[in-house]
Amino acid sequence: MRKPKISLRTGLATTILLCWLAPILLLVTLSGILLGNSYRRSARQEVDDAAQYAVSQVRTALTSAISDSKSVSYDGMIRSAYRSYRESANNVNLYRNVNDYLKERFSRSGNYQAVFVVFWYEQVNADAYVFGAGENGLNMMQRCQAATPGILEIMREADTQIRFILTDGDLYLARNLVDSHFEPYASIVQLLKPSAFFSPLSALGEPEDVQLQLDTLCFCFDGEDGVAETAEREAGYRYEMEADGHGLCLRVAEKEYKVWRENPWLGWITAGAALMVLPLLWLLILLFRRHVSKPVETLVEANLKVQAGERGFEITEHAPNTEFEKLFEHFNNMSAEMKTQFERSYLEQQASQRAQIKALQSQINPHFLNNTLEVINWEARLAGNDRVGAMIEALSTMLDAALDRDGRTQITLREELVYMDAYLYIIRERLGESFCVHKEIDESLLGRPVPRLILQPIAENAVEHDLTRRGGGNLWLRAYRQERLLVLEVEHDGQMTEEDRAKIAEQLANRDEVTGSVGVRNVSQRLWLIYGERGTLSLDETGHGTILARVCFPAWKEGE
Repeated sequence: MRKPKISLRTGLATTILLCWLAPILLLVTLSGILLGNSYRRSARQEVDDAAQYAVSQVRTALTSAISDSKSVSYDGMIRSAYRSYRESANNVNLYRNVNDYLKERFSRSGNYQAVFVVFWYEQVNADAYVFGAGENGLNMMQRCQAATPGILEIMREADTQIRFILTDGDLYLARNLVDSHFEPYASIVQLLKPSAFFSPLSALGEPEDVQLQLDTLCFCFDGEDGVAETAEREAGYRYEMEADGHGLCLRVAEKEYKVWRENPWLGWITAGAALMVLPLLWLLILLFRRHVSKPVETLVEANLKVQAGERGFEITEHAPNTEFEKLFEHFNNMSAEMKTQFERSYLEQQASQRAQIKALQSQINPHFLNNTLEVINWEARLAGNDRVGAMIEALSTMLDAALDRDGRTQITLREELVYMDAYLYIIRERLGESFCVHKEIDESLLGRPVPRLILQPIAENAVEHDLTRRGGGNLWLRAYRQERLLVLEVEHDGQMTEEDRAKIAEQLANRDEVTGSVGVRNVSQRLWLIYGERGTLSLDETGHGTILARVCFPAWKEGE
């Protein structure tokens, strides 16, 4: 299949777009790409600097908290109080000593929401709590007591190592206190204040974009005084450090850079450039339409009118330029010359067709008159009666059709059947009751035009070549519509020999030469002269002892 071609207007518009808009779009796109790459490098460096600073600050704060936890073990104050308790079993003194120590040590620190000591043994009822400034003591004690069972379960396996524990949004730092035999007897727990430790992370972006991993804990800082545990992320930038032997890893999500969103001025520049180009583009399209596209459309429309049959059609529109003015002038001259030649050719062809049709119709007269007169002469010798009158009347009808006094080459199907009935009456009188005629005529077709005497030569051919030799037989006459074709059929009893087939084929093939033959060749030549290739005649056996002659020619226009 051939690829459809684009119009001239589309081609020019595409060329203009490519030559004007494409470079601008390319320039803007390249600028956006370069600007984006530059921004990404700058943003990455900024993130690196901020992240390095933030993780350093967090490490310093955590190291301080770890140091505070260790100092509780190293200064021995709580251990001494516990040793005294073991000698006196006085819970009150133990609680007072531990509580005073915690207040002195941690009450003024802004790094902790709470610090408490939990003793492992149930008989030691001296758990002490101290809370940061501005904290609700009752609320804090309830939170710490709710988290204590889980913390103790973890610390029983920790020996003297520090553990970071995250539960219910609270981050605890816990360390076991051991006696002189290195047996744990209590745990010191520090509830870290997130804003004191992780506030530098807020400068790196949204809370969900910044993740901190402390040993095995992964969490995000909400920007105030809370943390939320999250799953470990692999994507983004990673910054790793150690805080007194504890792993510290900061992950910052990589921000997606949108050139148009981050640089709205780039969109305004692009829109401005497009607005500057569009008027010029529009002007070029208008000029092209006026000087090229419109004149071409005018020529195409004029050509279509000539093809549709309006020969001699002239273009009256004014040409916009010299080139199309000459084309319009040449087209008008060509159209006028074509009309003149067509009219001359049509008149010559019409005269030739009439002459040939007249010649072909005149060939019927002597051949048929001889046969008819022979029958009438035979009947007259036998006896004179009404049959002779009827035959003479039928003969008169046939002579009227053959002589063509009104000069019509086409008549209605109704008139053609009248001539056919006259002929068949004479033949029936000739062959007697053994000759039977059957009609299958669509009455809605009786007003349709058909060539004059188109059926009689076919019927005569059937009578003379088959029915006369048989002494009678059946003859079917049909008329029906097939799409836009009128179909006439003459079918009769008979058989064809190879010689008959060859003779018929030769007669149908030589239809462009007027000869003295009547019958099949006569009909074929007349159909060709009137209808051209659209008029056909076929003659062949049906396979059940009959011979069928079929005439087809157009009798309806498209849409009827």
